[in-house]
Amino acid sequence: MISAKRPALQDVFGIRTDSDEVCRMKGQDRRLPLPPTDIVTVLVCTAVVFFTLAFGGKALEGYRLQRHNATLNAEIAALQEEQKELQAELEYVRKPDYVEKVAREQYKWTRIGEKLMITIFRRRPAAAGAAPAASTMGGSTNSPPTYYWPEWWRLLSASFD
Repeated sequence: MISAKRPALQDVFGIRTDSDEVCRMKGQDRRLPLPPTDIVTVLVCTAVVFFTLAFGGKALEGYRLQRHNATLNAEIAALQEEQKELQAELEYVRKPDYVEKVAREQYKWTRIGEKLMITIFRRRPAAAGAAPAASTMGGSTNSPPTYYWPEWWRLLSASFD
């Protein structure tokens, strides 16, 4: 007979044989394929990787939410400032001084006894040096007369926006 030790069939193929029971009877313990410390190490490392990834995802989400919160707080502050400005403008618009100013400037209203003065300026020639002046030549110029009625008509018929 061959005296060399052969590996148990359960170790090789995972089959249980009678030799396993014989080994137990002789007081020999069967060993696991890996020591328990290695199994615990693998389980701990797997748990650490899992929790690191889960915590990292939550930390990233928290950072994004914090940035979004800061953006919203800045927007709220800007809107509150705008609201204050609009409230101040509303108070100014409700005053009688503002109403009178708008009535006088935009709608050309006057109080009883006041007269509205509208000034119309003459249009000057486009180029002063383009043609020699009539006084230098000794003769009179034949310029067409200036009519102001189109300007008056535009002024009176225009809407006062």
